[in-house]
Amino acid sequence: MSKSKIFAMMASIAFAMGILLVSNTLAGEIIKGRTVYVSTKWEQINVGDEKDHVVAVGELKGVSTIIRGKPFGDGWLSWCKFVWDFSPTAGANSNGYGTWADRDGDTIFWKFDRKASGVVEWSFYKGTGKFQGIQGKGTANWVLTAEPTLTYSDWELEVEFPR
Repeated sequence: MSKSKIFAMMASIAFAMGILLVSNTLAGEIIKGRTVYVSTKWEQINVGDEKDHVVAVGELKGVSTIIRGKPFGDGWLSWCKFVWDFSPTAGANSNGYGTWADRDGDTIFWKFDRKASGVVEWSFYKGTGKFQGIQGKGTANWVLTAEPTLTYSDWELEVEFPR
């Protein structure tokens, strides 16, 4: 697998996590959105046990849009940092962390796990400012584009804001 394809796959995985757009909505509301990412860092090494088995670390920067639910979060920035293990025989596994920050600088921290099945699961683990005590979890699907450094992810989350 070429470096650009691997990079695009990782970028989309990570960006899918960035789709953790949160909304200032009712507790337990389902929100759907899309995050578009560009890869800002990518380093990979060959494992050597089989052809094209690589381990990589990367970083993505994205912008999110709410598709369904209150538009709270449109235009917010998302950062995603990840580790990725791709094997042609075993598939791709990835995990990492991300942030989603509003225009006031209040931030939601999330983590994700992607198995070779392609399903990305993520959850919030910390919030600052108005997001202290936030809870949320969701899933994401990502799409690779013709440009290997660009990806997008459609995601869904269930979020509960502290009262």
